[in-house]
Amino acid sequence: MAVTDAEINAAVAVTGRFENAGDPWRGVTGDFDGMGISCGVLQWNIGSASLQPMVLAEGKPVVLREAPTIGAQLWQASNGGVSQGLTIVRQWQTGSQLKVTPKKELANLMGSPEMKAQQLARIRTVANKADALATTWALAAGRAARSLQELIWFFDLVTQNGSLKGVDHDDVKQFIKTSTPGKADDVVCDWLLAAPAAWWGRVDCIKNAGLWRDKVAAADLELFVLSYLRASLSTAKARGVVMNRKGALAFRKGWINGQLFDFTGQF
Repeated sequence: MAVTDAEINAAVAVTGRFENAGDPWRGVTGDFDGMGISCGVLQWNIGSASLQPMVLAEGKPVVLREAPTIGAQLWQASNGGVSQGLTIVRQWQTGSQLKVTPKKELANLMGSPEMKAQQLARIRTVANKADALATTWALAAGRAARSLQELIWFFDLVTQNGSLKGVDHDDVKQFIKTSTPGKADDVVCDWLLAAPAAWWGRVDCIKNAGLWRDKVAAADLELFVLSYLRASLSTAKARGVVMNRKGALAFRKGWINGQLFDFTGQF
């Protein structure tokens, strides 16, 4: 089934809230991850050179219109190398926190009609990749079509993690089969409780272990286990936050970045 605009909007509304409070189209964050600034629904950034093409495509007049104070510097940052760009945008911050004016102007820029069009074009590409992965997953599970929940799960995967790294439906079935009957979720929750201090989202991991244990619906168990298997292949410090995001989407509720999200009834 083709991805509809309504489904894309649902995926944006759900996953965009994990990083951005309020309107995800206008979301901007500072240099908390070494990327300089991260902007918009999918947190395009200077460090990976994903934001610069969008700024250039929008055009200098629009940039100056929406960001009259920092627009000229942003245009310069987008035309130079990554190193130069990082140096420029880090001047707008105290530590990793954007100052008031740069944050406001970047939000206005990302929320402009021109930049929203740039964002949507890139989101459609992501959504199509997610649709293909979700459809493959559903067919392997013996269903004719993927669900909205699965589309959103794979949308988050593509935007945040890229791929399944070789994990497939057979791996999930084998994990459930070799776990003590009915205890696959306990294995996952015990893993979360043992989260090392170095893991991002460790406090959320512990909260989620209590929230999810013995409450995963049978219909959601395979996607929940897929969340665990993929999270375990992430870099060590990212495993907890990957599981928090994917587990919350599979369970329809969970702690992410210190906030409890409840998607009951949304997909």
